[in-house]
Amino acid sequence: MAEAHIVTCRRCGATAPGLPKPPLAGDVGLLVYDNICQNCWNAWFEQSVGVINHYGLNIVIPEDRKQLYEVMKEFLALSEP
Repeated sequence: MAEAHIVTCRRCGATAPGLPKPPLAGDVGLLVYDNICQNCWNAWFEQSVGVINHYGLNIVIPEDRKQLYEVMKEFLALSEP
């Protein structure tokens, strides 16, 4: 069995198991994979449904997906200072 992917989470500060693989394509997926624990990702996943519904986002549309990713980065403390 593969060794667990351990990260120091930028959202909660814990050193904890990360995701088994990048959850999204490209650089944003790697950013999450390298910096976010499984628990905080699960919290974002639940929150994302509300964000999508609140803003009426269609993640197939690139502009809407970008907006969702920006909210995600803020929620997960991945935004650039």
